[in-house]
Amino acid sequence: MNGRILALVLVCLWGLVSAAQAAPLTVAVKASPPFSYQQGDRWDGISVELWEKVAEKADYEYRLRPYGSVSEMLDAVEQGQADVAIGAISVTADRERRLDFTQPMFRAGLGIATRNEASGWVTTLRNLFSWKFVSAVLALVLVLLLVGLLIWLLERRKNPEQFGGSASQGIGSGFWWSAVTMTTVGYGDKAPVSTGGRVLGLVWMFVSIITISGFTAAIASSVTLNELQSRINGAADLPRVKVAAVEGTSGANWLAGQGTTFVPYPNNQQALRAVVIGEVDALVSDAPVMRYMLRERGTTNALVLPALVREESYAFAMANGSALRESLDQAMLEILPTQEWRTVLNRYLGAEE
Repeated sequence: MNGRILALVLVCLWGLVSAAQAAPLTVAVKASPPFSYQQGDRWDGISVELWEKVAEKADYEYRLRPYGSVSEMLDAVEQGQADVAIGAISVTADRERRLDFTQPMFRAGLGIATRNEASGWVTTLRNLFSWKFVSAVLALVLVLLLVGLLIWLLERRKNPEQFGGSASQGIGSGFWWSAVTMTTVGYGDKAPVSTGGRVLGLVWMFVSIITISGFTAAIASSVTLNELQSRINGAADLPRVKVAAVEGTSGANWLAGQGTTFVPYPNNQQALRAVVIGEVDALVSDAPVMRYMLRERGTTNALVLPALVREESYAFAMANGSALRESLDQAMLEILPTQEWRTVLNRYLGAEE
């Protein structure tokens, strides 16, 4: 009797083990083109194609389960709700403490996306003829007109040859005198002869030196500042501009570690759009993802800087101590060095790879 019970228990255990082995893997995935994205009901991308090849070699059945963010995928794997996470998952020290990772499937890293501002006279003229510049010119014209009015009131009786005529003619002559005096041109065609007029002229000469110097400096400073703010050359420029990052990503963590404040966005699509429309000045995120998105959109007024902020490796994530790691690594080591796989990369990345 005991032998029969033991045999029955062994059969049940064998059945449970077989069922567990036959159960399909749950693979977490998130839209991060060109690594993973949906086309209709099908998932495609670099990570998805690699996973399909790996699963075929390792003889794994699986089902894809989409998630909204990388952090949600990694939490699901850590908590046992998913067996593997694929996509644009960079390997960081914090993530390595929480999870296991396969062999690196791709090497790139964090980049900076910014607007591709025009340079030269186009940018200079655009910055010059801003509303601030126009308002400053209007204010200066009003001051010139006020001084012209004062000199006309003081000179119209004692100096009618130069400041006489109708009110409009006299004020126009005064305006002309105040302008040429301020700019130190001093044609000499009009000059005050009354005591009040000469006192006003003397005061206006000194005031003009200060006014024109300050006005010139303000214009030069404004143009230079606008030019500097429109050009971001690397990570050193990020603290002085408005930066975006996607919440819970390695880009956001890197910025926080650098002490750089940033505007959080839920995904790369919204963050990159904010860069394109000028809502923010830069986005720190996965460089290949941003380059792919800009290329697919045909965006010409934004670019990803060639220098990486930080180099990173991308891999599949599993729970710590997962039995899947060795079989996945073996399959990846067979696939990644092949010309067939390089062809897949070129298809998605072209000259960027």
